[in-house]
Amino acid sequence: MPYFITDTSPDCDGWATIKDDGEVIGCHETKQAAIDQMVAVSIAEDMEPGGERDVDLDVPDYIRDAAARGLELRAEGYGGDGLVERTIREARLMAAGEVSEDKVVRVAAWAARHLVDLDAPQNSDADADGWPGNGAVAFYLWGINPLDPDPAIEWFNRKRDEIVAEEEAEDRRWYPGISVRERPGATLFHMENGVEQRRVTVNEFEIRDGAAGDGMTFVGLAAAFNSPSQPLPFIERIAPGAFSRSLRSRNEIKLFVNHDTSRVLASKRAGTLRLSESGRGLEVEADLPDTTDGRDMAVLLKRGDIDSMSFGFSVPKGGDSWSDDGQERELREVRLHEVSIVTGFPAYEATAASVRSIDGLVDATGLEADKLHAAISALEKGDTLDDELAAVLDEAVTKLRAERDDVAAKLAMKQKQLDVLMARV
Repeated sequence: MPYFITDTSPDCDGWATIKDDGEVIGCHETKQAAIDQMVAVSIAEDMEPGGERDVDLDVPDYIRDAAARGLELRAEGYGGDGLVERTIREARLMAAGEVSEDKVVRVAAWAARHLVDLDAPQNSDADADGWPGNGAVAFYLWGINPLDPDPAIEWFNRKRDEIVAEEEAEDRRWYPGISVRERPGATLFHMENGVEQRRVTVNEFEIRDGAAGDGMTFVGLAAAFNSPSQPLPFIERIAPGAFSRSLRSRNEIKLFVNHDTSRVLASKRAGTLRLSESGRGLEVEADLPDTTDGRDMAVLLKRGDIDSMSFGFSVPKGGDSWSDDGQERELREVRLHEVSIVTGFPAYEATAASVRSIDGLVDATGLEADKLHAAISALEKGDTLDDELAAVLDEAVTKLRAERDDVAAKLAMKQKQLDVLMARV
């Protein structure tokens, strides 16, 4: 559970350090003191600090009353066997006036999916036979009065929008050029044009002789079926057949270097890129061009310096499905836009987030990108930093603290991690 700072907690006059569910763990006179506690407890629990929270999650009485009523009905034996313990536990928190940002987003998504349940009289009419139905009890437990659902649904939707806006603002500070798209229970990085990207690592590439016997035909796997992804923060799987419609279409698909559209290696329309589905996933075969990129890729692939591919895609309506808690996503049909041989850091892993952040840090501090990258990468891996790299982090923190408190807070955490590591030497 991440920790945050806020100056809107009703339990503190100044700044507060809080848990994700709003529980106060410390009140402070200054923002910096709250940041220091947030950083300290985050280091102790080996997690990134949540940052500053501005969204007011003071739970309205009508939501608290609905959750309390749901717990009463559940205790009386209503609700059926489909209710999970997590729902009961979170209902108790809502009845006590506590709700997390994660719960707010999940309630908004849940309500949208289950509004149809209120078409049944036993779930929406207290005078109907069978009242209260299982659906009515579920609505109460999710903080929504099924007899008057609009106020709660409007509150959850409004707070969800505020949370997403806050997340987008944070991501714009740390990931220039990247935006986020809200999904049930999670956010998803994607390019500005709406094309998402995924990566398969530790690929078993082959370089074969082409028609000219030049050793320039590339074979690899761009996507693996039924393989759980790295947390995005949700877990994603691709179902077999997800690419079949795209592969049957006449749409152009190209092979790029690092998703860079100016660095074309092959194309479907020219016949130099051949795509197919197998039991493993999306198979790629391409005739690499006799260009600088083509020759470089052939050499790097033969040497084993490259270990991954990626693909860009979008999802048509109904092309994916989500678990009720928003933690798992299955891609059933995607529109394939491109595939890429990837030479850099993985997308959606901590190292990639660091690399994106470094661009902004270089601009803000004037420090050398290579040294910043080396220092932060070593720190994240738990390696010992030499005096030069330690000095780079100290200088970055000093330069940023005066002008950018938000960035300095994150770098301060890195500095504290450095202090912990250096103490072990």
